[in-house]
Formats: sequence, structure tokens, C-alpha cells
Amino acid sequence: MKKIFFSLFVLALVASCGQDTVTVKGKIAEDATFPENTLVYLIGTDNTVLDSTAVAGGTFTLKAPANPETAYAVVANFRERSPRDRSWICRLIPEKGSCNLTFAPDMEACKIEGSALNDAFSQFNEKIGELSDEYRQKASALADDAEDEAEALYEETMGKKKELSLDAIQKNPNNYIALSALMNVIYDLPLDELKGILGKCGKFVAENESVSSIIAGKEAENATDEGKPFVDFAGKTPEGADVKLSDYVGKGKWVLTDFWASWCGPCMAEIPNIKKVYEDFEGKDFMVLGVAVWETNGDNTASAQRMEEKGMKWTQIFMGDDHTPTDRYGILGIPTMILFAPDGTIYKRGEVLRGESMYKTVAEALGK
Repeated sequence: MKKIFFSLFVLALVASCGQDTVTVKGKIAEDATFPENTLVYLIGTDNTVLDSTAVAGGTFTLKAPANPETAYAVVANFRERSPRDRSWICRLIPEKGSCNLTFAPDMEACKIEGSALNDAFSQFNEKIGELSDEYRQKASALADDAEDEAEALYEETMGKKKELSLDAIQKNPNNYIALSALMNVIYDLPLDELKGILGKCGKFVAENESVSSIIAGKEAENATDEGKPFVDFAGKTPEGADVKLSDYVGKGKWVLTDFWASWCGPCMAEIPNIKKVYEDFEGKDFMVLGVAVWETNGDNTASAQRMEEKGMKWTQIFMGDDHTPTDRYGILGIPTMILFAPDGTIYKRGEVLRGESMYKTVAEALGK
């Protein structure tokens, strides 16, 4: 009797463990053309194939471990579909239990039913999408020279996006919605506020690789804020000689430093502004210094070519694909400008050195 009871206990335990899965019952949208016997895959966050099956009669079933802290993707694979094609992909939160998926070529047309988390995720994404559409419509109606109105509209939109995102995080601190919502606003959050939010979420949010990287960047940015001393790094001159930031910064000159990349459109858009500053102020008390970063080919050939094409005559440090400078200064996006004072302290950085503000900020520093 004891043996029978123990066996039943083990069977019950196994059955219980087996229930920690998500079952996706899929059907192809009625208006979609889909080859019979096409394989569909359930893909994890690290691109691991968790399950796969062939579509039969327009339906399929996929199973995998449930994990509300992440998101999976259902992906179709057939001859007419390119590996880079963004169609026939649907993302879902693998909530424990089963859900019904209406699979469509357009991700936004995919429909998931029978899952409370995915319902909430869908509603959040719809609200964010509506907000983005509203912003684009209003922005496109503004005159080209309506800079103040454009800035006010952007700030208003970001405020609404932050409100939506923080509300979603508060309601879903221990599932993937929190992580997804946080990524909408993480770059605009002060470090203290960001850490406060993370303290209310599951550890998986703070331990996410992207979140950890952004936190490290914000901490480095704070450590190199205005009034802080410069942090050195080493690179190459366009001719290939070894060079350091300290060869120029802290030597008694004001140094306007531009972190840029050859492939970066906004970086190229700033070149005329930098060129004007260079032509008007370069001399014994001031210099312009470019730092070419994030080159995708791993070397400096593209940087040198772009420098020649754009007539960038000022001094350059080439970094290839070495991220040391941007890591040390907490630079999460380029172009980023930093104005170093003659003693090497950071005088200004950020938006006051972008666009037309660049010339005014440099002129004021030089007393011109």
C-alpha cells in the first residue's frame, strides 16, 4: 500500500511540474496565404528553438516552459520568406497555461486570446502605438521653423509615454511587461529614479543585459558630469600613431570634443556647426578634437574616408570598434559633445553643444 501511495505521489508531482508550461494553440488568419506543412518555431530570448511543428489544416500547437519574465517569438519558415523578413513573427509572454494565437503576416495583426498577461501586454502596446501615431500626425502638421512648438509637443508626448510606462510597471513588476515598459523610457530617467523603479521590480529586470548596460552608462555619465575631471583613453591618429586624450586635454586649451561615427547621420548633420566653430575659434586657446567611435568594420578606414569627404580638418583620435571612450564617459548615443576647460575639467556636455547652441556655448566659454 505504501508503495502504491508513493507511486501515486510521484506521478502527481511529475504532472504538477509538467503544468509549468505554456501551450500555444495557433491558427492561420483567414485572410492569409500560408503554405501547408510549413514549419513554425517557438523561439526563446537567446534565439534558442524551444519547440517546432508543421502547420496542418491551418493549425499548429507549440509547447515550452512557462516564464512570465521573458518573451518568446512564434516564427514561420518557408521558402518565400527571407531570413530578414519581419513578417510572420509574433511575440508573446509565455504565461503558464494555454493561449490561442491567430497567426498573421503582420505582427500587429496577430491576436492572442486566453492569457491575461498577453491581454495586458497588447493593451499597453496599443496605447503606446496610438500615442506615437498622434505625435507623428501633430509633428507633421507643424511648420518647419516651429522649433518651440515641436519641442513642446515632444516633451508632452514623452511625458504621456512615461506616465503610461510607469503605470504598466507598477501593475506588472514581476513579469515581462515591466521590462518592456521600462525600455520605453529608460534613457530619459535620472539614475536615482531608475534605481528606485528597479527596486520595486523583480530581479530579472535589473539583471537584464540591456538594463545593466544602460545603468553602467548612466553611472559613468554621472562620474564625468560637468565640473568633474577628464578621464583618459588611448587611440590612434589618422596616420596610425598612438595618441591619448591627455595629449590634448588639460594642456591649457579649451577643447571641444566630438564623439562621432562614419555611419551616423546625426553626426554628419553636426559637421557644419563644428566646422564653423573650428574656423572661427581654433587657435592657441581653443581646439576641436574628433573621436571616431563604434566603427562596424573594426578598423579606421571608414572614419578616414568620411573625414576626407566632409573636410574635417580638425584633430582626430580614431578608436575603431574600441568602446573604451564611450564606456568611460557614459555615452549611450552619438553624436555627443564635451567641452573641456583648460585645466581638463568638464565644462559642458550634451544638448548645449548641439546645433546652433554649440557656437554660442563655445563663444561664451572663450569670452567672445
